[in-house]
Amino acid sequence: MTSATATPAGRGRSNRLMSGAGVYAAAALLAAFVLGPVLWMVVTALKPRDEVFTSPPHWIPHHPTFENFGAALDPTFLRFMGNSLLVCTGATLLCVALALLASYTLSRPSGRMRHSVLVVVLVSQLLPQAVLLVPLYRSAEELGLLNSYAGLVVVYLTFTLPVAMWLLHGFIAAIPAELEEAAQADGLSSFRAFLTVIVPLARPGIAATAAFVFFTAWQDFMFALVFLTDEAKRTLPLGVLGYMGQYTVQWGQLMAASTLLLLPIMALFVAVQRHFVAGLTVGAVKG
Repeated sequence: MTSATATPAGRGRSNRLMSGAGVYAAAALLAAFVLGPVLWMVVTALKPRDEVFTSPPHWIPHHPTFENFGAALDPTFLRFMGNSLLVCTGATLLCVALALLASYTLSRPSGRMRHSVLVVVLVSQLLPQAVLLVPLYRSAEELGLLNSYAGLVVVYLTFTLPVAMWLLHGFIAAIPAELEEAAQADGLSSFRAFLTVIVPLARPGIAATAAFVFFTAWQDFMFALVFLTDEAKRTLPLGVLGYMGQYTVQWGQLMAASTLLLLPIMALFVAVQRHFVAGLTVGAVKG
């Protein structure tokens, strides 16, 4: 009797252990698939030139060095990074400000066509970005915005602003309108109530949207290549391309520059990760 009753419990524990092991194994495979190329990039950046072409390749450098990082951090690289920071910061600030105003307007029952506008905005994102390249180039040429940071910022708005509107719309729509009405009853204007009530409560959504816009602009290559013809105005993804010559590729410096390219994104994610968690909590409570 004892063994008969113990067998189902043992089988249950065994099934749970196997299920847990399967989940961890799947998570490990996913992490290896996602982080494997990044880890190989960092490892290659730490290898001297003779180890880069070693066959078979090895994961741990025998003689690790930071020479590739020192060679990559030249004045040209720093200028390209400054250009990227300027363009991406400008695009992020302008996009978040416009998306905040637009999503607030579409989140309040003041217009009957607000849902239709949101649908049109969503449908506009179904077009590939390459389709917009020629019309945007012609428009920028007619407006005199080619080869300028302002023109590149405007171009980035065309495909980041619709997504930013949708992201912020959910956060603002979850904020009770009674809070805003109470602030107006205390004597605040509509815009003042928006700044003092809506904006602070939507801070997790603003942080998440800003991170998305900055990341999208930071990793762009195609639009920067087409709209910036002056080499001195190149952004960092275009600058990394300089390590690939016609007959040879400086793999160590290329991997070092690519690693440095990731650092601002990682720093931004660390800075806003608590806002992501707060946004998920707010969404769960409102749901």
